Amino acid sequence: MAIFQVFKSSNKNQYYYLLKATGNSQLILSCEGFASKQSCLDGIKFIITNAADEHTFVRSDSYLRYTFEAKDSEGNVIARSENYTSIGPREQVMDLIKTDAPLALIQDLT
Repeated sequence: MAIFQVFKSSNKNQYYYLLKATGNSQLILSCEGFASKQSCLDGIKFIITNAADEHTFVRSDSYLRYTFEAKDSEGNVIARSENYTSIGPREQVMDLIKTDAPLALIQDLT
């Protein structure tokens, strides 16, 4: 199970979300800043709706740096992963997003 946490930055005046695993609060996914809360919620909706679509995720590999981004059909970055030092953990997190994001709760911390 996972949870989206929505919050507002006090110094940048932007809205963000994090997707975390509920058992251990592991950070699964984070986003770019959004100018409005509704845009932030729309980003969450995009992840929920498109989590199972393999084309949503764009992988990036380099030495000890394996990441991915979730992008919309226009190539806009909707969310970013953490940095992983091998392919296995990155792929496990992507699988977790595919199964848990559609069922995740949204926690409004604003």
